[in-house]
Amino acid sequence: MGERSNKGFSLLELLIVLVMMGLIAGVGYASLRGMMERSRLDAATAQVANDLTRARSYAQTKNVSAGWKKLSDTSYQLELGSTVKLYQLPKGVEFSGLADGTKVVYSAPYGEVSINGSSVGALKIILVNEKGLATEIHVVGVTGKVIRQ
Repeated sequence: MGERSNKGFSLLELLIVLVMMGLIAGVGYASLRGMMERSRLDAATAQVANDLTRARSYAQTKNVSAGWKKLSDTSYQLELGSTVKLYQLPKGVEFSGLADGTKVVYSAPYGEVSINGSSVGALKIILVNEKGLATEIHVVGVTGKVIRQ
């Protein structure tokens, strides 16, 4: 009888490696999914904050009033002079604690802000995702400065 060569892997070794790869892939997928949900929330927050800033800048540079208005839990409009643009938040992200119809108006020439027709100290806009993570945008004081938190 000749000597037996032990080259390659046994079936048990292959199964162990496959199970380990499956576990690693499962954990990676769960982490990736959470990261994607957070990313959508951050993108929505940036979009709303940038549009508020854009309205303020438009009022200052064009010497025309500009506004931002919440239409529903997932949509809003931007009014730049006579142009009105509608926007949808990304899937799974919505406004929280802000009444439909809430309107922020930046008046020319300084971009002074009024909210629903009156001057207020500040407005807090909260966005939440399906998992309950939240971000905030503050429109501060009469100057209307926009701060993301």
